[in-house]
Amino acid sequence: MPAAKTLYQGRTFDSSAPADLLRDAEFQDCTFQGCRWVALRVQNCSFLDCRFTRCQLSAVTFSFCLMRDARMDRCEFRNIAWGGLTGRSAVAQPFASLEGCNFLYSDFSGLALAGFDFSRCQFRECVFDQCKLGGASFRGVSLGRSGFTRCDLRKADFRGAEGYAIALADNQLKDARFSFPEVVNLLEGTGIRIE
Repeated sequence: MPAAKTLYQGRTFDSSAPADLLRDAEFQDCTFQGCRWVALRVQNCSFLDCRFTRCQLSAVTFSFCLMRDARMDRCEFRNIAWGGLTGRSAVAQPFASLEGCNFLYSDFSGLALAGFDFSRCQFRECVFDQCKLGGASFRGVSLGRSGFTRCDLRKADFRGAEGYAIALADNQLKDARFSFPEVVNLLEGTGIRIE
Protein backbone atom coordinates (compact mmCIF):
# COMPACT_ATOMS: atom_id res chain seq x y z
CA MET A 1 0.00 0.00 0.00
CA PRO A 2 1.48 3.40 -1.00
CA ALA A 3 2.44 5.81 1.77
CA ALA A 4 0.08 8.70 2.49
CA LYS A 5 1.28 11.94 0.93
CA THR A 6 1.99 15.12 2.85
CA LEU A 7 0.14 18.02 1.21
CA TYR A 8 1.87 21.36 0.55
CA GLN A 9 -0.40 23.99 -0.97
CA GLY A 10 0.56 27.50 -2.11
CA ARG A 11 3.99 27.28 -0.46
CA THR A 12 7.31 28.67 -1.69
CA PHE A 13 10.46 26.55 -1.50
CA ASP A 14 13.91 28.01 -2.11
CA SER A 15 17.39 26.58 -2.47
CA SER A 16 17.52 25.73 1.22
CA ALA A 17 14.51 23.38 1.06
CA PRO A 18 15.49 19.98 2.47
CA ALA A 19 15.62 17.03 0.06
CA ASP A 20 13.51 14.90 2.41
CA LEU A 21 10.48 16.95 1.30
CA LEU A 22 10.72 15.17 -2.04
CA ARG A 23 9.28 11.88 -0.84
CA ASP A 24 5.61 10.98 -0.41
CA ALA A 25 4.41 14.57 -0.99
CA GLU A 26 1.85 16.43 -3.04
CA PHE A 27 2.67 19.99 -4.07
CA GLN A 28 -0.29 22.06 -5.29
CA ASP A 29 0.23 25.56 -6.66
CA CYS A 30 3.70 25.75 -5.05
CA THR A 31 6.72 27.78 -6.17
CA PHE A 32 10.26 26.42 -6.30
CA GLN A 33 12.83 29.24 -6.55
CA GLY A 34 16.54 28.78 -7.15
CA CYS A 35 16.41 25.13 -6.13
CA ARG A 36 19.41 23.02 -7.02
CA TRP A 37 18.63 19.31 -7.04
CA VAL A 38 21.59 17.12 -7.95
CA ALA A 39 21.40 13.31 -8.14
CA LEU A 40 18.23 13.23 -6.02
CA ARG A 41 15.59 10.54 -6.09
CA VAL A 42 12.13 12.11 -5.98
CA GLN A 43 9.70 9.41 -4.93
CA ASN A 44 5.90 9.19 -4.87
CA CYS A 45 5.40 12.95 -5.37
CA SER A 46 2.87 15.00 -7.31
CA PHE A 47 3.58 18.50 -8.65
CA LEU A 48 0.26 20.06 -9.68
CA ASP A 49 0.16 23.58 -11.15
CA CYS A 50 3.59 24.42 -9.65
CA ARG A 51 6.09 27.03 -10.78
CA PHE A 52 9.86 26.46 -11.06
CA THR A 53 11.97 29.63 -11.37
CA ARG A 54 15.76 29.68 -11.89
CA CYS A 55 16.06 26.07 -10.73
CA GLN A 56 18.79 23.61 -11.69
CA LEU A 57 17.93 19.91 -11.76
CA SER A 58 20.67 17.47 -12.68
CA ALA A 59 20.47 13.65 -12.77
CA VAL A 60 17.24 13.71 -10.79
CA THR A 61 15.27 10.44 -10.87
CA PHE A 62 11.50 10.64 -10.58
CA SER A 63 9.89 7.41 -9.30
CA PHE A 64 6.10 7.04 -9.15
CA CYS A 65 5.68 10.80 -9.65
CA LEU A 66 3.21 13.01 -11.47
CA MET A 67 3.74 16.51 -12.83
CA ARG A 68 0.87 18.42 -14.39
CA ASP A 69 0.76 21.96 -15.81
CA ALA A 70 4.09 23.11 -14.36
CA ARG A 71 5.39 26.53 -15.41
CA MET A 72 9.16 26.57 -15.89
CA ASP A 73 11.01 29.88 -16.05
CA ARG A 74 14.76 30.25 -16.73
CA CYS A 75 15.61 26.78 -15.43
CA GLU A 76 18.31 24.33 -16.46
CA PHE A 77 17.58 20.63 -16.65
CA ARG A 78 20.36 18.09 -17.19
CA ASN A 79 19.90 14.35 -17.67
CA ILE A 80 16.18 14.20 -16.76
CA ALA A 81 13.70 11.58 -18.03
CA TRP A 82 10.47 13.61 -18.29
CA GLY A 83 8.32 10.75 -19.59
CA GLY A 84 8.11 9.21 -16.13
CA LEU A 85 6.19 12.23 -14.83
CA THR A 86 2.91 11.67 -16.64
CA GLY A 87 1.53 9.16 -14.15
CA ARG A 88 -1.12 6.86 -15.53
CA SER A 89 -2.32 9.30 -18.19
CA ALA A 90 -0.49 9.45 -21.48
CA VAL A 91 -2.34 12.64 -22.38
CA ALA A 92 -1.56 14.72 -19.27
CA GLN A 93 1.11 17.31 -20.02
CA PRO A 94 3.77 17.87 -17.39
CA PHE A 95 4.32 21.45 -18.64
CA ALA A 96 1.96 24.40 -18.95
CA SER A 97 4.74 26.70 -20.21
CA LEU A 98 8.50 26.82 -20.69
CA GLU A 99 10.27 30.18 -20.75
CA GLY A 100 14.04 30.54 -21.29
CA CYS A 101 14.86 26.99 -20.15
CA ASN A 102 17.85 24.86 -21.14
CA PHE A 103 17.48 21.10 -21.54
CA LEU A 104 20.66 19.05 -21.77
CA TYR A 105 20.74 15.26 -22.32
CA SER A 106 17.07 15.01 -21.39
CA ASP A 107 14.58 12.37 -22.46
CA PHE A 108 11.05 13.39 -23.48
CA SER A 109 9.99 9.91 -24.64
CA GLY A 110 6.30 9.13 -24.66
CA LEU A 111 5.08 12.66 -23.88
CA ALA A 112 1.92 14.13 -25.38
CA LEU A 113 2.85 17.74 -26.10
CA ALA A 114 0.74 18.49 -29.16
CA GLY A 115 0.61 22.21 -29.92
CA PHE A 116 3.20 22.99 -27.27
CA ASP A 117 5.49 26.03 -27.67
CA PHE A 118 9.17 25.18 -27.17
CA SER A 119 10.34 28.30 -29.03
CA ARG A 120 11.85 30.09 -26.04
CA CYS A 121 14.08 27.17 -24.96
CA GLN A 122 17.40 25.56 -25.91
CA PHE A 123 18.12 21.84 -26.20
CA ARG A 124 21.29 19.81 -26.44
CA GLU A 125 21.40 16.09 -27.26
CA CYS A 126 17.86 15.39 -26.09
CA VAL A 127 15.68 12.44 -27.09
CA PHE A 128 12.13 12.73 -28.39
CA ASP A 129 10.83 9.19 -29.00
CA GLN A 130 7.17 8.25 -29.55
CA CYS A 131 6.06 11.79 -28.70
CA LYS A 132 2.84 13.44 -29.80
CA LEU A 133 4.16 16.79 -31.04
CA GLY A 134 1.63 17.64 -33.76
CA GLY A 135 1.43 21.41 -34.15
CA ALA A 136 4.26 22.00 -31.65
CA SER A 137 6.54 24.99 -32.22
CA PHE A 138 10.31 24.61 -32.25
CA ARG A 139 10.59 27.83 -34.23
CA GLY A 140 14.08 29.35 -34.01
CA VAL A 141 15.21 26.77 -31.43
CA SER A 142 18.77 25.48 -31.19
CA LEU A 143 18.25 21.74 -30.78
CA GLY A 144 21.97 20.79 -30.49
CA ARG A 145 21.85 17.31 -32.03
CA SER A 146 18.53 16.35 -30.46
CA GLY A 147 16.83 13.41 -32.15
CA PHE A 148 13.20 12.69 -33.05
CA THR A 149 12.12 9.08 -33.63
CA ARG A 150 8.64 7.60 -34.06
CA CYS A 151 7.05 10.98 -33.31
CA ASP A 152 3.91 12.63 -34.60
CA LEU A 153 5.32 15.90 -35.96
CA ARG A 154 2.41 16.75 -38.24
CA LYS A 155 2.05 20.53 -38.57
CA ALA A 156 5.02 21.08 -36.23
CA ASP A 157 7.00 24.27 -36.88
CA PHE A 158 10.79 23.93 -37.21
CA ARG A 159 11.35 27.14 -39.19
CA GLY A 160 14.62 28.73 -38.13
CA ALA A 161 15.43 25.75 -35.88
CA GLU A 162 18.83 24.14 -36.14
CA GLY A 163 20.66 21.05 -34.98
CA TYR A 164 17.78 18.58 -35.17
CA ALA A 165 18.00 14.95 -36.33
CA ILE A 166 14.70 13.74 -37.78
CA ALA A 167 14.52 10.48 -39.72
CA LEU A 168 12.03 10.84 -42.57
CA ALA A 169 10.88 7.21 -42.44
CA ASP A 170 10.39 7.10 -38.67
CA ASN A 171 8.25 10.19 -38.08
CA GLN A 172 4.90 11.56 -39.24
CA LEU A 173 5.76 14.86 -40.92
CA LYS A 174 2.74 15.87 -43.00
CA ASP A 175 2.44 19.67 -43.14
CA ALA A 176 5.44 20.17 -40.83
CA ARG A 177 7.28 23.42 -41.60
CA PHE A 178 11.04 23.72 -42.07
CA SER A 179 13.38 26.35 -43.45
CA PHE A 180 16.42 26.23 -45.68
CA PRO A 181 19.28 25.30 -45.28
CA GLU A 182 18.61 23.12 -42.20
CA VAL A 183 15.85 21.18 -43.97
CA VAL A 184 18.55 19.51 -46.08
CA ASN A 185 19.56 17.54 -42.98
CA LEU A 186 16.31 15.60 -43.29
CA LEU A 187 17.86 13.83 -46.25
CA GLU A 188 20.67 12.30 -44.19
CA GLY A 189 20.34 8.55 -44.00
CA THR A 190 18.36 8.31 -47.26
CA GLY A 191 21.42 7.63 -49.38
CA ILE A 192 20.70 10.69 -51.53
CA ARG A 193 23.75 12.63 -52.68
CA ILE A 194 23.35 16.39 -52.83
CA GLU A 195 25.85 18.25 -55.01
